[in-house]
Amino acid sequence: MKRENTFGGGLLAQVAFVALTTGVYGAVLAAWRSPRMAAYVAVKLPMVFVGTTFMVSVFCWMSSLAAGAELRYREVLGAVFSAMSVSGAILLALAPVVLFFILSGAPDVGGRDALRFAHACLMLVHIAVLGGAGVAGNIALVRSLRQRVPPRCRLSLMLVLWLLAFALVGCQFGWMMRPIVGSPNIAVEFLRADALDSNFLESLFGQIIPHFINKGAIR
Repeated sequence: MKRENTFGGGLLAQVAFVALTTGVYGAVLAAWRSPRMAAYVAVKLPMVFVGTTFMVSVFCWMSSLAAGAELRYREVLGAVFSAMSVSGAILLALAPVVLFFILSGAPDVGGRDALRFAHACLMLVHIAVLGGAGVAGNIALVRSLRQRVPPRCRLSLMLVLWLLAFALVGCQFGWMMRPIVGSPNIAVEFLRADALDSNFLESLFGQIIPHFINKGAIR
């Protein structure tokens, strides 16, 4: 019962906190594009974070059993949302900094190349901030897990699997929920019609990074 309370207590409050903090960051994330886009992403980003957490929690529970952690699903779910709460707090703290960067560095007028290059820069900044917040949340979770899992548990392997699962599922889910940052060449909309036509890794290595390096166009 003690372990249950430690990992599972206040789960609804944790979910609400994650939704609130990621909603605030979502509004900042798309603020450069338009107020309507900011409102859309304020709704969509919590969907990505909370949805990803619930989906990954099942894998985390299965991998914890395989690693010998002896955690119940309720405990794993509480642990994962605790980590997401840490990530949400970091996003909330960084939101004013990112907003200042957007307002001071992203052009609202200019040629197509300038707007496209600004879009590529913003994409990479947000990927770094969101990824860093996710990593920090999982690092903060290590101390709690070390106190709860048996000594024979392969904790390092388990945490690597959790982090990879969050990265892959979260990035792909976010890709499906496009537009998130808001391309200057595409109309403001809640979801794109071609949301399922490609994947995040294909776009990152095939378009975003090459075009960022070459200052080219993001299509």
